[in-house]
Amino acid sequence: MSDQPEKRLDTDQLFATPVMRVRHPALSALVSPLEQAILQKRLEHGGVQRSNQGGWHSDTDMTSWAGPAATQLCEIAVDMAHRQLSFEDVPKHLRPGWQIDMWANASEAGHSNAQHCHPGAFVSCVFYVSSGFGDAAPTDGEILFEDPRYPLAYQQFPSVFWKDAAGQPVQSQTSLQPQVGDFILFPSWLRHSVRPHSGAGTRISIAMNLILEWHPVDGGQTHA
Repeated sequence: MSDQPEKRLDTDQLFATPVMRVRHPALSALVSPLEQAILQKRLEHGGVQRSNQGGWHSDTDMTSWAGPAATQLCEIAVDMAHRQLSFEDVPKHLRPGWQIDMWANASEAGHSNAQHCHPGAFVSCVFYVSSGFGDAAPTDGEILFEDPRYPLAYQQFPSVFWKDAAGQPVQSQTSLQPQVGDFILFPSWLRHSVRPHSGAGTRISIAMNLILEWHPVDGGQTHA
């Protein structure tokens, strides 16, 4: 038996951040009724200022005015969140439930959303109702996620990168180009922004925060 140590090199990829991108016919069916409800609400309400730089941002009570389609979108969000989460050491007399804040964004060409996160929430979601490009494929207006390892963007050599699990260079920011009907879910602590779009129409999206609560197993609501 040789006394030489085994030669090997193992690489672990640590601290992965889940971002779910869901497409489904049930989601596509919600696009039209939600678009109609949002455009009507924009006519009735002046909107609020949050992360939006230009554009219209509704109050966070969309579940109260957008009808059954909004309720169905909440149910899908909860289902998708539970598929991604692991609940461990939960007391037998408690079960997880969710308070849901939900709002709409309507942006014309040049409008954007500044970089931000959602303190106090656990899961955040974006559903895309319109890209602003009509029937054409969108060419900009991406959602941009910032790597939560803050110093990554300030390394000594910005053109030298670590490799990820697929052997690709790890960037300090990652963008996704969503399509109409896409539903994106991610941890609420993940900082994100939305780039301006150049389409001739209105980009419409719905944002949601799922706030984790605990309910007794013999009562309570699974979400608000």
